[in-house]
Amino acid sequence: MKILARSCLALLFATFSTCSLAQGYPSKPVKLIVPFAPGGPVDIVGRIMAQALTTATGQAFVVENRPGAGGLIAMDAVAKAEPDGYTLAVGGNGPLTMSPWLYREIKFETLSRLDPVIWYSTTPGLLIVRSELKAASVAELVALSKATPNGLTMGSGGSGSLPHLMGEYFQSLAGIRWTHVPFKGGAPALMEMAAGRLDVEMDFVSTASPFVRSGKVRALAVTTLKRWSQMPELPTLHELGYKDFNVSSEVSLLAPKGTSREIIGRLNTELNKSLQAIDVKSRLAALGGEPEGGSPEYLGERIRADLERWGKVIRDAKVSVQ
Repeated sequence: MKILARSCLALLFATFSTCSLAQGYPSKPVKLIVPFAPGGPVDIVGRIMAQALTTATGQAFVVENRPGAGGLIAMDAVAKAEPDGYTLAVGGNGPLTMSPWLYREIKFETLSRLDPVIWYSTTPGLLIVRSELKAASVAELVALSKATPNGLTMGSGGSGSLPHLMGEYFQSLAGIRWTHVPFKGGAPALMEMAAGRLDVEMDFVSTASPFVRSGKVRALAVTTLKRWSQMPELPTLHELGYKDFNVSSEVSLLAPKGTSREIIGRLNTELNKSLQAIDVKSRLAALGGEPEGGSPEYLGERIRADLERWGKVIRDAKVSVQ
Protein backbone atom coordinates (compact mmCIF):
# COMPACT_ATOMS: atom_id res chain seq x y z
CA MET A 1 0.00 0.00 0.00
CA LYS A 2 2.85 2.38 0.81
CA ILE A 3 4.39 1.73 -2.62
CA LEU A 4 1.03 2.34 -4.29
CA ALA A 5 0.55 5.55 -2.33
CA ARG A 6 4.02 6.78 -3.28
CA SER A 7 3.33 5.95 -6.95
CA CYS A 8 0.03 7.83 -6.88
CA LEU A 9 1.66 10.85 -5.23
CA ALA A 10 4.47 10.80 -7.78
CA LEU A 11 1.98 10.66 -10.66
CA LEU A 12 -0.10 13.44 -9.12
CA PHE A 13 3.02 15.60 -8.66
CA ALA A 14 4.17 14.97 -12.24
CA THR A 15 0.73 15.84 -13.61
CA PHE A 16 0.55 18.99 -11.49
CA SER A 17 4.05 20.01 -12.55
CA THR A 18 3.26 19.52 -16.25
CA CYS A 19 0.01 21.48 -16.00
CA SER A 20 1.77 24.24 -14.09
CA LEU A 21 4.44 24.35 -16.78
CA ALA A 22 1.83 24.67 -19.54
CA GLN A 23 -0.09 27.36 -17.62
CA GLY A 24 3.10 29.35 -17.13
CA TYR A 25 4.13 29.01 -20.78
CA PRO A 26 5.52 31.12 -22.27
CA SER A 27 7.46 33.01 -19.63
CA LYS A 28 10.08 34.42 -22.01
CA PRO A 29 10.37 35.21 -25.74
CA VAL A 30 9.82 32.32 -28.17
CA LYS A 31 11.79 31.88 -31.40
CA LEU A 32 10.06 30.83 -34.64
CA ILE A 33 12.64 29.67 -37.17
CA VAL A 34 11.65 30.15 -40.82
CA PRO A 35 13.49 28.01 -43.41
CA PHE A 36 13.48 30.69 -46.14
CA ALA A 37 14.62 34.26 -46.67
CA PRO A 38 12.43 37.17 -45.51
CA GLY A 39 9.59 38.35 -47.72
CA GLY A 40 8.34 35.08 -49.20
CA PRO A 41 4.93 33.50 -48.48
CA VAL A 42 6.21 31.08 -45.81
CA ASP A 43 8.01 33.93 -44.03
CA ILE A 44 4.94 36.17 -44.15
CA VAL A 45 2.63 33.46 -42.80
CA GLY A 46 5.21 32.69 -40.11
CA ARG A 47 5.02 36.32 -39.05
CA ILE A 48 1.22 36.17 -38.99
CA MET A 49 1.48 33.20 -36.62
CA ALA A 50 4.08 34.99 -34.50
CA GLN A 51 1.90 38.07 -34.16
CA ALA A 52 -1.17 35.99 -33.29
CA LEU A 53 0.70 34.12 -30.56
CA THR A 54 2.23 37.31 -29.19
CA THR A 55 -1.23 38.86 -28.91
CA ALA A 56 -2.73 35.73 -27.33
CA THR A 57 -0.01 35.11 -24.74
CA GLY A 58 1.42 38.55 -24.03
CA GLN A 59 4.91 37.19 -24.65
CA ALA A 60 7.04 37.93 -27.73
CA PHE A 61 7.19 35.36 -30.52
CA VAL A 62 10.10 36.38 -32.75
CA VAL A 63 10.81 35.18 -36.31
CA GLU A 64 14.36 34.18 -37.27
CA ASN A 65 15.18 33.32 -40.90
CA ARG A 66 17.64 30.48 -41.60
CA PRO A 67 17.54 29.54 -45.30
CA GLY A 68 19.65 26.80 -46.87
CA ALA A 69 19.66 23.15 -48.01
CA GLY A 70 16.03 23.28 -49.06
CA GLY A 71 14.99 24.34 -45.57
CA LEU A 72 16.72 21.49 -43.76
CA ILE A 73 19.21 23.78 -42.01
CA ALA A 74 16.32 25.42 -40.17
CA MET A 75 14.50 22.14 -39.47
CA ASP A 76 17.69 20.56 -38.11
CA ALA A 77 18.33 23.56 -35.84
CA VAL A 78 14.85 23.27 -34.34
CA ALA A 79 15.13 19.49 -33.96
CA LYS A 80 18.35 19.97 -31.95
CA ALA A 81 16.83 22.62 -29.66
CA GLU A 82 15.53 21.90 -26.16
CA PRO A 83 11.95 20.57 -26.35
CA ASP A 84 10.69 23.29 -24.03
CA GLY A 85 8.49 25.23 -26.45
CA TYR A 86 10.89 28.16 -26.86
CA THR A 87 12.24 27.19 -30.29
CA LEU A 88 9.68 26.31 -32.97
CA ALA A 89 9.78 25.62 -36.70
CA VAL A 90 7.67 27.26 -39.38
CA GLY A 91 7.34 24.42 -41.85
CA GLY A 92 6.51 24.14 -45.54
CA ASN A 93 6.08 21.23 -47.96
CA GLY A 94 9.64 21.45 -49.21
CA PRO A 95 11.56 21.23 -45.94
CA LEU A 96 9.19 18.71 -44.37
CA THR A 97 8.33 16.28 -47.15
CA MET A 98 10.58 16.89 -50.19
CA SER A 99 14.02 18.00 -49.05
CA PRO A 100 14.51 14.84 -46.91
CA TRP A 101 14.45 12.91 -50.22
CA LEU A 102 16.44 15.47 -52.22
CA TYR A 103 19.25 16.14 -49.70
CA ARG A 104 19.96 12.60 -48.63
CA GLU A 105 23.35 13.38 -47.12
CA ILE A 106 21.60 15.33 -44.35
CA LYS A 107 19.42 12.32 -43.42
CA PHE A 108 16.54 14.27 -41.86
CA GLU A 109 13.56 12.19 -40.73
CA THR A 110 10.78 14.72 -40.18
CA LEU A 111 8.36 12.91 -37.87
CA SER A 112 11.16 11.27 -35.87
CA ARG A 113 12.65 14.66 -35.00
CA LEU A 114 9.76 17.11 -34.93
CA ASP A 115 6.33 17.12 -33.30
CA PRO A 116 3.44 18.57 -35.36
CA VAL A 117 1.58 21.53 -33.82
CA ILE A 118 -0.80 22.84 -36.51
CA TRP A 119 -1.31 23.03 -40.26
CA TYR A 120 -1.98 26.76 -40.45
CA SER A 121 -2.68 27.75 -44.05
CA THR A 122 -2.97 26.48 -47.60
CA THR A 123 -2.17 28.31 -50.84
CA PRO A 124 -3.52 26.52 -53.93
CA GLY A 125 -1.52 26.01 -57.08
CA LEU A 126 -2.52 26.62 -60.69
CA LEU A 127 -1.80 24.68 -63.86
CA ILE A 128 -1.04 27.42 -66.38
CA VAL A 129 -0.05 27.62 -70.05
CA ARG A 130 1.15 30.42 -72.28
CA SER A 131 -1.76 32.37 -73.69
CA GLU A 132 -1.06 31.39 -77.33
CA LEU A 133 -0.87 27.63 -76.68
CA LYS A 134 -3.64 25.74 -78.45
CA ALA A 135 -4.97 24.15 -75.30
CA ALA A 136 -8.01 25.74 -73.69
CA SER A 137 -8.55 22.90 -71.21
CA VAL A 138 -6.62 20.24 -69.34
CA ALA A 139 -7.97 17.60 -71.72
CA GLU A 140 -6.66 19.54 -74.72
CA LEU A 141 -3.29 20.06 -72.99
CA VAL A 142 -2.95 16.34 -72.32
CA ALA A 143 -3.92 15.48 -75.90
CA LEU A 144 -1.38 17.96 -77.28
CA SER A 145 1.29 16.59 -74.93
CA LYS A 146 0.64 13.01 -76.02
CA ALA A 147 0.83 14.04 -79.68
CA THR A 148 4.23 15.66 -79.13
CA PRO A 149 6.15 13.74 -76.39
CA ASN A 150 8.73 16.03 -74.75
CA GLY A 151 7.68 18.69 -77.23
CA LEU A 152 6.22 21.08 -74.65
CA THR A 153 8.49 22.95 -72.25
CA MET A 154 7.70 23.12 -68.53
CA GLY A 155 9.21 25.96 -66.53
CA SER A 156 9.90 25.93 -62.80
CA GLY A 157 11.79 27.82 -60.14
CA GLY A 158 14.44 25.10 -60.02
CA SER A 159 14.98 21.35 -59.88
CA GLY A 160 13.38 19.92 -56.77
CA SER A 161 11.19 22.96 -56.14
CA LEU A 162 7.55 22.36 -55.24
CA PRO A 163 6.26 23.67 -58.63
CA HIS A 164 8.71 21.36 -60.41
CA LEU A 165 7.56 18.32 -58.43
CA MET A 166 3.90 19.27 -58.90
CA GLY A 167 4.55 19.20 -62.63
CA GLU A 168 6.31 15.84 -62.42
CA TYR A 169 3.43 14.44 -60.36
CA PHE A 170 0.85 15.58 -62.91
CA GLN A 171 2.86 14.14 -65.81
CA SER A 172 3.02 10.76 -64.07
CA LEU A 173 -0.75 10.70 -63.55
CA ALA A 174 -1.55 11.91 -67.08
CA GLY A 175 0.96 9.62 -68.80
CA ILE A 176 2.73 12.47 -70.61
CA ARG A 177 6.24 13.96 -70.76
CA TRP A 178 7.31 17.59 -70.91
CA THR A 179 10.82 18.98 -71.18
CA HIS A 180 11.75 20.60 -67.87
CA VAL A 181 13.41 24.02 -68.01
CA PRO A 182 14.55 25.07 -64.50
CA PHE A 183 15.21 28.69 -63.53
CA LYS A 184 16.75 30.29 -60.46
CA GLY A 185 13.44 31.22 -58.89
CA GLY A 186 9.79 31.19 -59.85
CA ALA A 187 9.63 34.82 -61.03
CA PRO A 188 12.00 34.36 -64.02
CA ALA A 189 10.05 31.26 -65.10
CA LEU A 190 6.76 33.17 -65.01
CA MET A 191 8.28 36.05 -66.96
CA GLU A 192 9.48 33.63 -69.66
CA MET A 193 6.03 32.08 -69.90
CA ALA A 194 4.40 35.51 -70.10
CA ALA A 195 6.78 36.30 -72.96
CA GLY A 196 5.63 33.15 -74.77
CA ARG A 197 8.93 31.27 -74.46
CA LEU A 198 7.63 28.46 -72.20
CA ASP A 199 4.55 26.30 -72.72
CA VAL A 200 3.35 25.10 -69.33
CA GLU A 201 4.02 25.55 -65.64
CA MET A 202 2.61 24.90 -62.21
CA ASP A 203 2.84 27.73 -59.74
CA PHE A 204 0.94 29.16 -56.81
CA VAL A 205 -1.95 31.57 -56.91
CA SER A 206 0.05 34.13 -54.92
CA THR A 207 2.51 34.57 -57.80
CA ALA A 208 0.68 33.24 -60.87
CA SER A 209 -2.75 34.86 -60.51
CA PRO A 210 -1.60 38.40 -61.47
CA PHE A 211 -0.32 36.98 -64.78
CA VAL A 212 -3.62 35.13 -65.28
CA ARG A 213 -5.72 38.21 -64.56
CA SER A 214 -3.64 40.31 -66.97
CA GLY A 215 -4.15 37.74 -69.74
CA LYS A 216 -0.42 37.02 -70.09
CA VAL A 217 -0.95 33.33 -69.22
CA ARG A 218 -4.00 31.06 -69.14
CA ALA A 219 -5.04 29.05 -66.08
CA LEU A 220 -6.55 25.62 -66.75
CA ALA A 221 -7.06 24.14 -63.29
CA VAL A 222 -6.50 24.39 -59.54
CA THR A 223 -4.29 21.85 -57.77
CA THR A 224 -6.29 21.47 -54.53
CA LEU A 225 -9.43 19.39 -53.86
CA LYS A 226 -11.54 22.53 -53.44
CA ARG A 227 -11.86 25.29 -56.00
CA TRP A 228 -10.02 28.50 -55.16
CA SER A 229 -12.42 31.06 -53.70
CA GLN A 230 -10.91 33.91 -55.73
CA MET A 231 -11.28 32.10 -59.08
CA PRO A 232 -14.27 29.80 -58.49
CA GLU A 233 -14.79 29.26 -62.23
CA LEU A 234 -11.58 27.19 -62.48
CA PRO A 235 -12.06 23.41 -62.08
CA THR A 236 -9.80 21.33 -59.87
CA LEU A 237 -7.63 18.57 -61.29
CA HIS A 238 -9.39 16.24 -58.89
CA GLU A 239 -12.81 16.92 -60.40
CA LEU A 240 -11.36 16.58 -63.92
CA GLY A 241 -10.51 12.96 -63.19
CA TYR A 242 -7.06 13.15 -61.56
CA LYS A 243 -8.37 11.64 -58.36
CA ASP A 244 -7.02 12.95 -55.08
CA PHE A 245 -4.66 15.40 -56.80
CA ASN A 246 -4.29 17.69 -53.82
CA VAL A 247 -1.12 19.79 -53.77
CA SER A 248 -0.69 23.23 -52.26
CA SER A 249 1.87 25.43 -50.56
CA GLU A 250 1.29 24.56 -46.92
CA VAL A 251 2.59 26.46 -43.91
CA SER A 252 2.62 24.78 -40.53
CA LEU A 253 4.16 24.97 -37.06
CA LEU A 254 6.25 22.24 -35.45
CA ALA A 255 8.23 21.75 -32.25
CA PRO A 256 11.27 19.67 -31.27
CA LYS A 257 10.45 16.03 -30.63
CA GLY A 258 9.46 15.49 -27.02
CA THR A 259 7.81 18.87 -26.43
CA SER A 260 5.06 18.47 -23.83
CA ARG A 261 1.56 17.79 -25.12
CA GLU A 262 0.28 20.63 -22.95
CA ILE A 263 2.52 23.20 -24.63
CA ILE A 264 1.67 21.84 -28.08
CA GLY A 265 -2.01 21.95 -27.12
CA ARG A 266 -1.75 25.58 -26.00
CA LEU A 267 -0.08 26.63 -29.25
CA ASN A 268 -2.59 24.66 -31.31
CA THR A 269 -5.56 26.17 -29.48
CA GLU A 270 -4.37 29.76 -29.83
CA LEU A 271 -3.51 29.40 -33.50
CA ASN A 272 -6.82 27.73 -34.31
CA LYS A 273 -8.56 30.68 -32.61
CA SER A 274 -6.50 33.16 -34.63
CA LEU A 275 -7.71 31.62 -37.89
CA GLN A 276 -11.22 32.84 -37.06
CA ALA A 277 -10.05 36.47 -36.89
CA ILE A 278 -11.05 38.70 -39.80
CA ASP A 279 -7.65 40.39 -40.00
CA VAL A 280 -5.82 37.03 -40.20
CA LYS A 281 -8.18 35.78 -42.90
CA SER A 282 -7.71 38.97 -44.91
CA ARG A 283 -3.91 38.81 -44.61
CA LEU A 284 -3.90 35.19 -45.79
CA ALA A 285 -6.28 36.06 -48.63
CA ALA A 286 -3.89 38.78 -49.79
CA LEU A 287 -1.32 36.00 -50.31
CA GLY A 288 -3.87 33.83 -52.08
CA GLY A 289 -3.96 31.63 -49.00
CA GLU A 290 -6.80 30.16 -47.01
CA PRO A 291 -7.05 29.09 -43.34
CA GLU A 292 -6.51 25.42 -42.57
CA GLY A 293 -6.24 24.63 -38.85
CA GLY A 294 -7.05 21.38 -37.07
CA SER A 295 -5.27 19.10 -34.63
CA PRO A 296 -1.58 18.19 -34.39
CA GLU A 297 -2.55 14.69 -35.49
CA TYR A 298 -4.14 16.10 -38.67
CA LEU A 299 -0.86 17.75 -39.61
CA GLY A 300 1.06 14.59 -38.79
CA GLU A 301 -1.15 12.52 -41.09
CA ARG A 302 -0.64 14.98 -43.96
CA ILE A 303 3.15 15.00 -43.50
CA ARG A 304 3.23 11.20 -43.42
CA ALA A 305 1.17 10.91 -46.63
CA ASP A 306 3.19 13.61 -48.41
CA LEU A 307 6.50 12.00 -47.48
CA GLU A 308 5.35 8.81 -49.17
CA ARG A 309 3.96 10.62 -52.22
CA TRP A 310 6.94 12.91 -52.86
CA GLY A 311 9.44 10.15 -52.23
CA LYS A 312 7.86 8.16 -55.07
CA VAL A 313 7.64 11.20 -57.40
CA ILE A 314 11.29 12.10 -56.79
CA ARG A 315 12.48 8.53 -57.32
CA ASP A 316 10.40 7.95 -60.45
CA ALA A 317 11.40 11.29 -62.03
CA LYS A 318 15.04 10.84 -60.94
CA VAL A 319 15.08 14.36 -59.56
CA SER A 320 18.33 15.53 -57.96
CA VAL A 321 19.71 18.79 -56.62
CA GLN A 322 23.24 20.12 -56.83
